[in-house]
Amino acid sequence: MAPSPKGWATLAWQSDYGQFYLVDREDEAFEAPVEITVEMEARSLCVMPRGLVIYTQSSLQQHIRIAIYDSEPEHPVTEPMSGNLWTRIEQTQASFPSRSFGISSPSLPDPLPYGPIFLVGSVDCVIQINWMEFQGGRDDSVPVDPDIIDIAIWPAVAHDNAVEELGAELKYPLETALADETVDGSMTLRADPVRQD
Repeated sequence: MAPSPKGWATLAWQSDYGQFYLVDREDEAFEAPVEITVEMEARSLCVMPRGLVIYTQSSLQQHIRIAIYDSEPEHPVTEPMSGNLWTRIEQTQASFPSRSFGISSPSLPDPLPYGPIFLVGSVDCVIQINWMEFQGGRDDSVPVDPDIIDIAIWPAVAHDNAVEELGAELKYPLETALADETVDGSMTLRADPVRQD
């Protein structure tokens, strides 16, 4: 059974300068790169120390879909609503130290620094980005279909909380037992009190 998203949102967005950001919520000094390298252009993304820059085909409208998962989901080969093939697919890792991020762009969603806030279950996340970009000429005076950018996010390493909790429970009895160990490595056992009749 495929994992279901823990949370999701679809946003109608305008990515000015053809880019938007997923930024750790506590990063108040985030700045996107000014120069775009060949690799950034080829992959349409740039991994930052506390987030991710995602590049779009143009500065017109986008529909941005974000879904958060506990584990890697199934990835549709086509865009679900239209059935069209994705024009680009990339997978990368990014870190969100506060386990949360906001979405932003060069034109900040005033008065707040970020748009919607998303919570993730791990600092280090895997992110798959699927683009379905408008094919054809761009003309700001003529309405066109928006680019669709589908983003799936899940923990880079799956954590088993039950195992972690069990490990924490076992740690203390072991430390208690080791405290009773003698210098030569033998164990000192506590005797039952002597019964006096």
